[in-house]
Amino acid sequence: MHRLSAALLLLTAFFLPAAAQILWLEKEYNFGSFPEEGGPRTGQVRLVNIGKEPTVINRVKPTCGCTVAGFTEGLIAPGDTASVWFTYNPAGRPGRFNKSIKVYTGATNDMTSISLIGTVIGSKSTLAANYPVDAGPMRLSTTALDLGKVIYGRARHEYISGYNQSTDTLHLRWTPIPAPLSLGVSSKEVAPGDIFTLGIYVNSREEHETGPVDYSFTLYPFEGDQDGHLIKITGEIIPDTSQMSEQELRDAPSAMVYPTVIELGDISASDKPRKVEFTVRNEGRSQLNVSRVCLPGSKAFEVKQMPSHIKPGKEHKVTGMVYPDRIEGEGPFALEVQTVSNDPLHPSRIVRIVGTLKTLKR
Repeated sequence: MHRLSAALLLLTAFFLPAAAQILWLEKEYNFGSFPEEGGPRTGQVRLVNIGKEPTVINRVKPTCGCTVAGFTEGLIAPGDTASVWFTYNPAGRPGRFNKSIKVYTGATNDMTSISLIGTVIGSKSTLAANYPVDAGPMRLSTTALDLGKVIYGRARHEYISGYNQSTDTLHLRWTPIPAPLSLGVSSKEVAPGDIFTLGIYVNSREEHETGPVDYSFTLYPFEGDQDGHLIKITGEIIPDTSQMSEQELRDAPSAMVYPTVIELGDISASDKPRKVEFTVRNEGRSQLNVSRVCLPGSKAFEVKQMPSHIKPGKEHKVTGMVYPDRIEGEGPFALEVQTVSNDPLHPSRIVRIVGTLKTLKR
């Protein structure tokens, strides 16, 4: 096919005018909405040679591997019609698409771009793989986003993808979000079968201290809807030690905690709160400032007593309460209580409170 096209292009260089006169009957093809399970869809567009000399389609080039294309080969006489046909493969590609095919014609190899648009209604298996969270009229890639470690003074940009699995157009809105976050969406109005992206921007400079962070907001699919879906965002803001000298790091405070594991054994949700204690020691050369002791994202632990300042070589106890009725789920659990301080190398030290939450007998 390619050798024949090359030969025809060579012939047109001698026998065809420099610029062919072509009328495209269509420059866009709309597949409409169709199910992914139906497999590949095929369409075509047409052109007419309105000139006085024959012309030729030299080649076609899809811009995406999801599309294959072909065309009418040979000379196109004046007044004749030729076609470009194409097949779009929707496998694993739910949502709206906008692809293009480049068509090269005539002795001067003029290029025309053909747009292919449509919406793929995703299969259950594809939606479950790409958007595992079923959120009523929506499907979401996640509702729990972990930022990991974010250096103070730097920003982090993360994304959550979504899909409209309803038969109505979504009108996305959300509750007010915490100051360190900024939220944007690719489109607040999302047609049935279409996809959307939530962009979440985190500005760590708006946090007043380092340590674990726990943000949340509620995403609503429709205007006036009271049934939204909670989006949780966790992470840890850590100090920027890149500007500290080796001497400053040697002279800095250094936090240690012990024991690092507290075993509660078998407990029941009906049990009374359990008192726990652990020790924080400063093994550094300057004062250790403890800003908080917390269990991010949970109310199962509350600190009752903690030190605020610990001199070098000294230690102090932390006292807290574990509330069995606030532990989520049943079976083995591990509560990671974090001690946040001004230790530049280890700004957060973890004590794990472990045990097994027994099922209540009925």
